[in-house]
Amino acid sequence: MHLKARIQVLLNFILIFGIKSCSSQNSELEDTFDCNCDLEIDIIKHFSAQLESLQQLVNQSQAQILKLQAEQKSPSRPTNCMEAAAGSRKSGIYTIKSQLFGDEPFMVWCDEDTDFGGWIVIQRRLSAEVDFYRDWQQYKQGFGELSGNYWIGLDKLHDLTASCEQELYIKMEASNGTKYYAKYDLFVIGSEEEDYVLRTLGNYTGNARDCLRYHEGSKFSTFDRDNAGNCAENFRGAWWYKQCYQSNLNGNYYQKQKNGDAITWIGIHRYESLKFAQMMIRPTERCMVRLSMKHFSP
Repeated sequence: MHLKARIQVLLNFILIFGIKSCSSQNSELEDTFDCNCDLEIDIIKHFSAQLESLQQLVNQSQAQILKLQAEQKSPSRPTNCMEAAAGSRKSGIYTIKSQLFGDEPFMVWCDEDTDFGGWIVIQRRLSAEVDFYRDWQQYKQGFGELSGNYWIGLDKLHDLTASCEQELYIKMEASNGTKYYAKYDLFVIGSEEEDYVLRTLGNYTGNARDCLRYHEGSKFSTFDRDNAGNCAENFRGAWWYKQCYQSNLNGNYYQKQKNGDAITWIGIHRYESLKFAQMMIRPTERCMVRLSMKHFSP
């Protein structure tokens, strides 16, 4: 039996006992006992009211505790693919948020099949179906299909790399089917005010040669906002050009390169367009430690 019920039974017993005692007294003392009975009834009513108030506070406290427990059991939205795909470990579309992107959730393609997974795909070229010769605004916002030819958008790319350290993985395939990769252990893109400059790349590993290093420190360019002469227009792409390139993964998609404006990684082949290219980012170990500390902090 709850505490309230037990006290209520006791109070009822006192009330009934008091009334019976009052009824059994002599008539000479009737007025005196009537007064005492009234006093006892008033005291009981007072305690009942106080008990009711106390019970309401208990109920409110229990409701607040249940709400807090529910909030703790409900995980916050993931900020990367390592968190988003942790349960399934399958490549596909997931919803994440970026701390610097106004906490507005957005969808990404998570690659769980490369180098232990956890990669956000930021660019993919696999056919000529989507034209990558686009203006500044479209490269800023992003375009294409998550499961096909795709560019995530420079705003998101800046926010993701600025909010927590990221590493970069580039998968490539030559026209003859040979596969290559280039991996950089630190990848940071500046803000629009900095023209989305490629700030740093960290250390390189891979079998494709380090052909993005040449572009480190360069601003992003499109044909309508070219920060490197006329490279974007001459080579019909959008990239971190630097008089002009050693890599050009947003160039035209060809079966064979024609005029140097194709999807090119000079370390693989200077005069041949790549059959496939995919750029991906993933939080570094240092970033994951920071995120873990934030999740468990009070």
